Amino acid sequence: MVVTFCFVVAVKSRCIPRCALRGALLFPVCFNLFACESDDGPGPVEAAEPEVAPVNDVVPADPIGPSSGLPPNELGEIMVLEYHRLGEPEGEFHRSAKNFRGDLERLYEAGFRPITVRQMVSGDIDLPRGTSPVVFTIDDSSLGQFYLLDDGTIDPNSMAGIWEAFQREHPGWEGGATWCVLPAADYPSNFFGERPRREVAKEVREERIQRKVDYLIQNGHEICNHTLYHARLDKAKDDLWVQEWIGRGEDSVRVYLPEDYDIATFALPLGMWPKNRELAKRGVYKGREYSYDAVLEVTGGPSESPFSVEFDPFSIPRVIVAPGALTRKLDRYRTHPSTRYVSDGLPGTVAIPATDAHRFAQDRWPDRARKVTGDSPSEGL
Repeated sequence: MVVTFCFVVAVKSRCIPRCALRGALLFPVCFNLFACESDDGPGPVEAAEPEVAPVNDVVPADPIGPSSGLPPNELGEIMVLEYHRLGEPEGEFHRSAKNFRGDLERLYEAGFRPITVRQMVSGDIDLPRGTSPVVFTIDDSSLGQFYLLDDGTIDPNSMAGIWEAFQREHPGWEGGATWCVLPAADYPSNFFGERPRREVAKEVREERIQRKVDYLIQNGHEICNHTLYHARLDKAKDDLWVQEWIGRGEDSVRVYLPEDYDIATFALPLGMWPKNRELAKRGVYKGREYSYDAVLEVTGGPSESPFSVEFDPFSIPRVIVAPGALTRKLDRYRTHPSTRYVSDGLPGTVAIPATDAHRFAQDRWPDRARKVTGDSPSEGL
């Protein structure tokens, strides 16, 4: 005799709160109970291993705010944007406050939503259907990035303040950026320093840094190591120097972080690799190991999807947001929409166009279900 029991298991999504509809994923699970009979009559009932049924009827929630209107394509590329100082005149390493606000607005209206580098490399891309991830990396903890006013509130004209206000006005813009900090660089890159060190008492400076780091961690942002003071790793005398520059940078940031916080991302100063490239990924300083899940380059264009066989987490290219750069990228996605990563709204699956099925990195993501979406990523939803 066989008795079949079916029930639903709710698996909590790793996403930050978006809406109650997306708080859990429902998986129908069935198993059979087999009544074994012997010469003496029915034997004990034993349960077989449960089998997880395919999830075919889960409907992703509608996005809050604009979406791309494109079909899912989770092998599309992801823009990893690179910002430095806030100010004018604009150039390769300066962005005006007005245009930084404008960047957020244009990306939001085009259906992009922010994730961190950590989320990208771990495949934790939990976005509504039809939206695309975009990664903001903000380098050097420098001028204009994060200021506090005398009353303790965030300066609304700093990058952190602009981001906070935009999030408040656009509920669909959740998540944070990746901030690659310099703990010991000179002003104006002295760990979000608002003034040169000698002008601020040590205890005041330390307290303000701690408040800023706490705020970033509590609001979904990521802290990234960028060495102690923007050291040129290619100029290091030997391997010990490389490990000291990276290890001291990490140690100097870690004193402000929760004890269990894992620094997952390292940004190469000026994109320069040490002679022993492996030391940018992992090494030892003062008997303590450091290791990273991601290494950021300085340039190179959009990144491959983390689900693609072409993706290299230890050489992630970026797009410097110089004048006109973001406009050119968005124009390209309008004319070549099939190149863009578009979420299917289901974090447990990877939506793959049939023509690109061979590009899925199955060995790196053995637990992810593939969902072939159609012959071409340019087909309608």
